[in-house]
Formats: sequence, structure tokens, C-alpha cells
Amino acid sequence: MTLISTKDILAQMPLPKAIEEDVKTDYKSFPPVTDTIVWIKQVDWEDVGMRCKGGLNNVGLVLAVTGEKLYDFGSWLAQV
Repeated sequence: MTLISTKDILAQMPLPKAIEEDVKTDYKSFPPVTDTIVWIKQVDWEDVGMRCKGGLNNVGLVLAVTGEKLYDFGSWLAQV
């Protein structure tokens, strides 16, 4: 197996102008942590809980109906 080194390729690549000139920008890659904490505190967790409960009830209903249909199909196959 041959290993390909990228060391020489990366050394020859030019840096972006903003990095070379050390330009300070107001744009950030990630939002500040405080904004994230405020956003999480503003979530209505009671509503989230109710939606999760409703979704889980729907999944249970689908499983029950699917199980019943599978049982009916098995009974039909046993009679054939």
C-alpha cells in the first residue's frame, strides 16, 4: 500500500488574503454561547413534551394496527 503525503501540497498552497493580512471581521463562524443559551431557555418545553407524547402515541397506534394486520395475514395463510 502506498501512502500519499499531502505535506508538500499544503506547503505550496497560498493562504487566503484575509489570513495573510490578518484582517479582523465581524463575521463569526459560530454564534456566541450566550445566544444559544438564551434560545434554549426560550423553548416552550411543555409544548415539546406534548408533541413528543403525541408522536409516540401515533407510533404505538401504527405498531398496533400493523401487528393486527400481520396476525390476520398469518391466519389467512394458515387456512390456504
